[in-house]
Amino acid sequence: MSRLPRATDTFRWRLAIGAVLIAGGYLAWLVIPLVVGSDLSPRVKTALTAFLGATPLLTKLIAIALLGRPTINFLKKHSFKLFRRAGAAD
Repeated sequence: MSRLPRATDTFRWRLAIGAVLIAGGYLAWLVIPLVVGSDLSPRVKTALTAFLGATPLLTKLIAIALLGRPTINFLKKHSFKLFRRAGAAD
């Protein structure tokens, strides 16, 4: 059985959600000082800080899963074009 090609009309919203996830993951680091300065118990502070510290990695993995193969192929194709143009200008 062959796989049906995925419709490319979902590319734009997938890319937008992936970008928001990655940016949101890094913005989660700004919450860490608030957690450390709060009146929570040390165990809860430690757990929340560890979770917020791992958020950028987790959101990147979720974004990669969301973006899927068509987006990876698109980025490969266009990034190689940029490198070819830059190499030809030298």
